[in-house]
Amino acid sequence: MSLRKALDELAVDESELAAEELAAECSRPGCTRIADLQVRSQASVTGTVHSIAVLPAGRAPELRIELFDGTGVLDVVWLGRREIAGIRPGAYLTLTGRVTLVDGRITIFNPGYQMLPKHV
Repeated sequence: MSLRKALDELAVDESELAAEELAAECSRPGCTRIADLQVRSQASVTGTVHSIAVLPAGRAPELRIELFDGTGVLDVVWLGRREIAGIRPGAYLTLTGRVTLVDGRITIFNPGYQMLPKHV
């Protein structure tokens, strides 16, 4: 086996391990894994902010994030907001809201949220 292939396999194994560890950390009592979310259900989800996007000026304010819990990615949208203090890539939080499907992606609009201490 070539060194490059071995390093690529090691990187995949490390990212899978990190996802498994995050999934274990995010499985808080009362929370649902992103992989297990059901459309039209009310759910609480814990994870880390993977990415954040803000619509350009001139459009209605909207803050979008992707929340990752090790089992999947959830799109989260706050309408009427351009920012929320503390919500940035890497932030660890629990969200509660109604699960919907938008363009084939699971999404929660305007969820309640609780900032959590950084996980280790």
